[in-house]
Amino acid sequence: MGQHNRRTQPQPPSDVSGVLPATAVQSAFDTVRDTMAVVDAAGTVRLVNRAWLTFMTDNGGTEVACGVGSSYLQACDNADGPCADEGPAVAQGLRDVLEGRTETFDAEYPCHSPTHERWFRVRITAFMDGAARYATVLHEDISERRHAEIREADLDSEVDQVVRVRTQALRTERDELDAFVGAVSHDLRTPVRHVRSFMQLLRARASERLNGDDRRLMDVIDGASGRLDGMITELLGLARVSQATLRFEDVELTQVVRRAWANLNPETQGRRIEWLARDLPVVRGDAELLRLAFENLLGNAIKYTSGRERASIEVGARATPDEWIVFVQDDGVGFNPQYVHRLFGAFQRLHSGREFEGVGMGLANVKRIVERHGGRVWAESHPGDGATFYVAFPKP
Repeated sequence: MGQHNRRTQPQPPSDVSGVLPATAVQSAFDTVRDTMAVVDAAGTVRLVNRAWLTFMTDNGGTEVACGVGSSYLQACDNADGPCADEGPAVAQGLRDVLEGRTETFDAEYPCHSPTHERWFRVRITAFMDGAARYATVLHEDISERRHAEIREADLDSEVDQVVRVRTQALRTERDELDAFVGAVSHDLRTPVRHVRSFMQLLRARASERLNGDDRRLMDVIDGASGRLDGMITELLGLARVSQATLRFEDVELTQVVRRAWANLNPETQGRRIEWLARDLPVVRGDAELLRLAFENLLGNAIKYTSGRERASIEVGARATPDEWIVFVQDDGVGFNPQYVHRLFGAFQRLHSGREFEGVGMGLANVKRIVERHGGRVWAESHPGDGATFYVAFPKP
């Protein structure tokens, strides 16, 4: 019988003990690009890499002070030069690691030279060799990251400054526009009222000489001047809302809404309205302006439910982490959501004057009041399904 061939595993050379030679350990250590050292339980430096030596010599250090055999703890405690302020903190972190109170220590610190702004991150990590405790000390150059952060912060600051300047300019322009609208509206009111007064006088004096067409023309003129007078009144109201000095205090919205509803009582006479006001939050604001805002919202709900034999109007609220959201909901005619962007504009109407009276300024007033309180407004609806108006107030 022939002998069986055996496949044998290669055996290590007989002179290999399984322990890396010191030169191999040093060569591997030198491949680490950041400055790195190993210290023993007493804080004495036992091993450093090439980057450590280069950084040491480039910054005026010596083998005696920072090299193998030196006390890293003592070097940190007695640090001087550009990184002196961080020395004691790093020394304490190293002690905590070497004495077993923690396994790692991390800190970032500036270490500027006369020609460069530099930042480093020191990371100290414990390891065991048998019963002996050691630690690696790694100093990572994070200057590029910190410079990027500084550039980003500078850019953010520049953008913030531009935004602040632009915001202030817009506020100034808005204030000037509000003042202009108020002044012009006030000046227009007198001649418009003169037109209405003279039309009434002319109608009384010439009634016997007017035929049917004349009377219809005068009715058109009188109606148009009346609408114009109403628009001027609403513009003056918007100007007052925009320019009024806010008196901020804690406001119970439940009381505000009840007062607003009471003020609208004449408009609800003869109506069957199911009125529900749930508990509402306390917000910071001007109670009188908030009452005006809710009078407009509730007045809209009363107006646009007028076609229902039995209407329903509800006021409630819900909380988010940052806001109180208050809603006014009705089951009236609603509106086409396609035109919701027009809803809070001045003189914007989504229903004709033949269907519902008004000049389209109530919701513009609501928007201006709420925005002056740091809030926001929006609405949701579908034709025939009622409407829900939302008012969000920031939490204190």
